Amino acid sequence: MPSVALPLKFELLALENARDYHGKQFPIGFALDSSAPTPPIETSEEYLRQIAHSGRLTELLKEHGAVLFRGFGHASAETFSRLVIAAERGRNNTPYEQVGLAGKRSEQAPEVFTANEGPQSQRFYQHNEYARYTRFPGFIHFYCAVAPLEGGESPIANSLELFERVSAELPEFVAELQKRGLAMKQIYPAPYFNDGKSNYFDWTGPDTFGHEILPGDDEATKRVKAEKQVRRLTPDFRWLDNGGIEIVQHVPGRHGTARDAGALEPPYLGNDGKIYPQATYGDGTPIPRQYLDRLLDISIETEFSFKWEEGDIIFVDNYRTTHGRRPWTKGGRKVLVSMWNGLAGALSEY
Repeated sequence: MPSVALPLKFELLALENARDYHGKQFPIGFALDSSAPTPPIETSEEYLRQIAHSGRLTELLKEHGAVLFRGFGHASAETFSRLVIAAERGRNNTPYEQVGLAGKRSEQAPEVFTANEGPQSQRFYQHNEYARYTRFPGFIHFYCAVAPLEGGESPIANSLELFERVSAELPEFVAELQKRGLAMKQIYPAPYFNDGKSNYFDWTGPDTFGHEILPGDDEATKRVKAEKQVRRLTPDFRWLDNGGIEIVQHVPGRHGTARDAGALEPPYLGNDGKIYPQATYGDGTPIPRQYLDRLLDISIETEFSFKWEEGDIIFVDNYRTTHGRRPWTKGGRKVLVSMWNGLAGALSEY
């Protein structure tokens, strides 16, 4: 860590099964000196503010893709909010505004949200946040407020290593992607009964396309306001007869979730009741299943996983690091996220 005087002393944290990428450890972790008492939140804020302002946090992210800190204590959404704001404001960064959210997230504190409120039995495979979209955060940071007793890890993977593996094993697939591009279709349903148990979302959500929708708006007004937000992502959309909206963005698609939901064949309706449109090239041609299956397998093979401890915070470069979620069977789990825009000069040279 930096040699300048800092209010806290962190030591290098040994991370079992950390990966090596061209001589750089992925990820890197630091833990507060075990002999030191839990610091006041104000002290932790000042520590993160200093390493961010000095450029050290950005340097660590460029070199390692993700940086874990352990030992700040006071595990809560409010603590995470104060810490992450101190770090990102210290880098003169600004929060990312979500548009087109296709899931359920709840704000817990300033710039802090639930990671995903899908069923605890569901696995989320490796992905860069909002990778299926034309706009996405530069950084996404995770925090453990409540650690599960069993399972519930948030594995991460090095996007650079993943790309190298895919390029070596499936060069013809990479060539097709470079030549034809990708298109991603997403269907946002009309508002329907929310039982409060599912990963509910519809196109009127405040982080989906309902940013400007007011309680008294009629249907026509809601659609006009929603279309304004949709166009921030893509001009390619259409309203469906059932009141939903279908949009197409020319970006990568998803495969693992659709496979688990049994939605890889027409009509692509999953056992969770959701529609999973095919992953296609930019011209609408379906991507061969064998490519998608192998890509998914490689993403799993390159994962790094660790057991959450309450108060852990992991800073993640969203461009070069993917993330996922494993199911959990025992205990509660509350992992929170904070998303921020990209910064000029903050990307890795790899």
